[in-house]
Amino acid sequence: MLNEKNKHYIVAFCLILLLFFLQFLGLLNLSWFSNLANQLKAQNFAVLSQLNNPLQRLTLMWNLTANLEDLQYRYSEAAVAFSKVEALEKENQELRRILENSDRSYNQVTVAAPIISFAQTFIAVGAKDGIKPGSAVLYKGTLLGLVDSVEEKQSLVTLLNKLHGNSILVKTNKGVKGLLAGNGREIILSEVSINEPLEVGDLVFTAASLGIEDGLLIGRITHISAENQALATKTAVVEQLVNFYEVGLVEIK
Repeated sequence: MLNEKNKHYIVAFCLILLLFFLQFLGLLNLSWFSNLANQLKAQNFAVLSQLNNPLQRLTLMWNLTANLEDLQYRYSEAAVAFSKVEALEKENQELRRILENSDRSYNQVTVAAPIISFAQTFIAVGAKDGIKPGSAVLYKGTLLGLVDSVEEKQSLVTLLNKLHGNSILVKTNKGVKGLLAGNGREIILSEVSINEPLEVGDLVFTAASLGIEDGLLIGRITHISAENQALATKTAVVEQLVNFYEVGLVEIK
């Protein structure tokens, strides 16, 4: 015996079949039912689209992040390459200036880049390049120091403010002569006769002496010691116009 619930299912099923049969024969119009089904389908599609949209945005953001990281990496590479090109261009300009200077003897001049490490002053040439101790290190006609010790591929430079042992014979633009050495911090012009005209702002050049070219600029006088009538000489402090730590290329003669 069918229970009451199953009877209801059978009646409902038969009713649905009857309705579809009548529509098939054209005796009943169920367009409203089709419209209702289409509306439900459209609503379901809209809901599914809204659920899918955040996933699409998440995927898009992931792709954009990956592309941004790739661009940042390429930018870093380009920045490094550009800095190298800038350094090479600066060296080329300095080298062109040196080569275009017509009063240079090319078979006696070596061009090198300074190497600064832990306050040590080196140049990137050595014994294999023919560098010898005592060679002058120049920049634009300015004497920066002398080669102290020479290795195979690099040489140590003693700057003028640290030149303790050997003094250099120098002269001012007014012809006043004296000896120049360093005290570790400053360049000192000494052994100048107390009667000689020495003034702040005077330029100081090398005088003809063994191993050093005549007329190389050293710097200008910035301070003169107070005159002591008991002494026959006076001293002055000389400031260089070029800093070894800031130049791109130097000449070694």
